[in-house]
Amino acid sequence: MQQNILTIKPLDFFMSCKSKHILWIFLLTLFTACNKVNFSHFNEGDLYVTKYESKERVLTIDNVDKKTITGRLYTCNSLMAVPQSYTVIKKGSKVVFSTGDSKHKINITLKRENDDIHCTLKDQNKTLIFYPALPEDTISYRKQYLKPIFSVKDTNIMYASADGYWTSYPDEDKKFKEIYIKRLPQLASMSEQKMHLDLYEPKNNNTKRPLIILIHGGAFYNGDKKDETYIKWSQHFASMGYVAASVNYRMGFLIQRESIDKAGYRAVQDVNAAIRYLVHHAKEYRIDPDRIFTWGTSAGGITALNVAFMRDDNRPQSVKEEGVIAKLIPECRDNFRIRAVANMWGAIHDTAILANSNTAVISFHGDADPIVPYGYGIPFKKMFDNKELLNIDFSGLIPETSESPDFLDKSIKNLKEGFNIITKKTKDGISKYIIQPIWDNLVSPMYGSSCIHQYLDNHGIRNKLFTVPKAGHSLHVDKHRKIVPYFYTIQDSVAEFFYHELYEHPVVLQQDSKDPTLFTIDDSDVDEAHWHVEGGIILESSSDKTRVLLFADQKKKSVRVSGKYNDGSEFSKTLKF
Repeated sequence: MQQNILTIKPLDFFMSCKSKHILWIFLLTLFTACNKVNFSHFNEGDLYVTKYESKERVLTIDNVDKKTITGRLYTCNSLMAVPQSYTVIKKGSKVVFSTGDSKHKINITLKRENDDIHCTLKDQNKTLIFYPALPEDTISYRKQYLKPIFSVKDTNIMYASADGYWTSYPDEDKKFKEIYIKRLPQLASMSEQKMHLDLYEPKNNNTKRPLIILIHGGAFYNGDKKDETYIKWSQHFASMGYVAASVNYRMGFLIQRESIDKAGYRAVQDVNAAIRYLVHHAKEYRIDPDRIFTWGTSAGGITALNVAFMRDDNRPQSVKEEGVIAKLIPECRDNFRIRAVANMWGAIHDTAILANSNTAVISFHGDADPIVPYGYGIPFKKMFDNKELLNIDFSGLIPETSESPDFLDKSIKNLKEGFNIITKKTKDGISKYIIQPIWDNLVSPMYGSSCIHQYLDNHGIRNKLFTVPKAGHSLHVDKHRKIVPYFYTIQDSVAEFFYHELYEHPVVLQQDSKDPTLFTIDDSDVDEAHWHVEGGIILESSSDKTRVLLFADQKKKSVRVSGKYNDGSEFSKTLKF
């Protein structure tokens, strides 16, 4: 260990000028560590830290040549430190330090121990130790479950079979009248339907993955798991680390209340079966059965809510002959609980079912939705409140009875019970039927997203409602079923909402209200954490907290923590300033 002594003319005001003299202590400490001054030991970008009068001081070296060093000094009075610039000029065996127009000289004794520099003030018998700044932590992790980080593979799986009308009827840019008529003959009788789902998995991810069940809409009459919106959402969430399953289910009904109720209930049975199938094969697909989410639009939103909250005791009398909810694939008896539901313009028949679970719910709904009520109401009724739409021409929907099969006779009877039917002669002499719906006798009233939100709020269950003023149905697509920007608003909002249900103590990066230089996380579920600062310096850190100093003159300033949870999944959280 070598000790070097440099003697320079002392200043009488040195110790009295506390707001300034620490600068020259720093500079003399760094730049006079040997009798023959040598600036080659110092590099641009070097930072040194010390503590004086309970405050950290950070010295940066910005430029170095053979005779001059310039840099900045930061004092930790708050999170943002304003720099004081300095210049060091070598003159033979001496150095002259200046800030602005001032020049100062002092007597000090220096010695170097490893990378630390000890500075002793001869007249005051006081020693300060200057430490090189903590090396930057180069380990960094990604925002798993919040940002795409994996490639994706998909597999088609048959999960169950049961009697029904059909399980796939891809959406078409047509009116419901045309869609209904096209499939009307298939309502003559049920047959065995094989039900499939498309499973989207993240590649190169060997941890146990949470599961999202996506359920398409279509009024329990049309729709398919390969609708563009469900493919995009499935692929996106699988790329973030989830296993996503887009599910087909039984659809189809006669225009009669009991038949409509049964169609909705069969969807619940089928999706329940799909989940039990995947939970039963959780090891094969590396699914975490304790972290399951449902997500649906319109009829799919109704189903997603009912799968989470409906129990056998809540079944309407009209559907009980269909059997219990878990009727299908009895060999897969695995129980499950839904962590959260993404309800997009869906509804439920009775808010009492919400008491069955503390499942979190995020909802999206237009407050002028004419199909599924935003509040309490009868589905589709608003479409017929407009006088221009009151009389709907369903030409060809009801054939002449003398030429109709028995099932069409039954359809006509059901229609007559639910509608006023008016016969009209047109100019060409062909009979047409003008149908004015009596909705109260056809469709059961439902509680929409605003009612669900109010109930969950009143009972302390985590939920969030996105209301779109004056908006109608299908907020994610336009009238031709093309994706609109709100599709991505939904996508990102659901990702953020679901993320907070993945862990009992999810990582939330917080700035301390009393000490703004202190940042903390709850590391109860964390295996490892790494802290990073842009536009500043880490003063000290541990797994659950860090103290930092940000440089006010830097354009980009942020504090970031990244790492892994105990289950091996990655996280990354950033606060920008």
